[in-house]
Amino acid sequence: MRISASVSSVEYRFLATSVSKLDAAGVDFYHLDSIEDRRIFDFAKTLRKLTQKPFDLHLITSDPVKYWDDIRASDISEVTIQLESLHVPLFVPDDLKSRVGVALLSNKQADFFKLHLKTAPSLLLMTTTPGKSGGKFSRNQFGNIMRYRLLYPNVLATVDGGVTGEVASVLAFMGVSRVVSGSYIVSTENMVERVHALRSDLPVSLRLDEVILAEPEILKDFTLRISETGIIVSASGEISKGEIISPWLDVIGAKTVAGETGTHSLIWVNENIPLESLRTIYNQMEVKPDLVISINDDKQPTGIFCLPSYQNTKKI
Repeated sequence: MRISASVSSVEYRFLATSVSKLDAAGVDFYHLDSIEDRRIFDFAKTLRKLTQKPFDLHLITSDPVKYWDDIRASDISEVTIQLESLHVPLFVPDDLKSRVGVALLSNKQADFFKLHLKTAPSLLLMTTTPGKSGGKFSRNQFGNIMRYRLLYPNVLATVDGGVTGEVASVLAFMGVSRVVSGSYIVSTENMVERVHALRSDLPVSLRLDEVILAEPEILKDFTLRISETGIIVSASGEISKGEIISPWLDVIGAKTVAGETGTHSLIWVNENIPLESLRTIYNQMEVKPDLVISINDDKQPTGIFCLPSYQNTKKI
């Protein structure tokens, strides 16, 4: 997990000490937030005197044209434009050295991002109010993030908002490779410990049904051909092989093919399994599956969970 430390809210008198601790902890980026405020570029110059780490800027503005010259004059590596704040079409100049991406509220309709894939092919998913520090991550955000992960598996996606060690652990198991963290890191004396918690795949207390995207029918938009027999995992973690039943196939729009593997590698897991048990099972599997389809005690599909190995999947 790569970590971008949000430091825009750190008091100036504590900035040098905080940056020294964060550098020692090994953060990968420093995250800057600006809500129609050019002072962020002066802050970036001050910050550059304290660290050589790259900067990423989350720009919340009605019109980014006002800031392109400031960005050209800066050494900010990445700029992310909040789409909901725009009052004009997004246009990215060809001469910018900074990589430009887009930010969206994670509960925004996922198809909205598709319009910007070619213009700004990286994505920041906001799970709390953009530009505000100290928000709390709610569990339903896992499903929102899962939808983007499912539809855009090859897009570099970053999650920002209320990310704690446990949240980061779940996100890593979903295949999210980068998070922004602010108050969780900088509000404590032991920043090194908090950064380590974000990286270390902490044990989690959640069940599978608390983190799924509860829309298994979304897979009907994909070409799904899977093995006639599949791996089925019970709530207690018992693993068996069984024939995939027609009602399951109907829900996700899949067809079976002869042999051990199809175009997608799925496992079918009882939704009540502790996520920690599922992660242990996944880590022990020689051939890593792409997706989990959760099933309830009545043998009905209830949701989807993307796994770290889920990549390069193409829609019809």
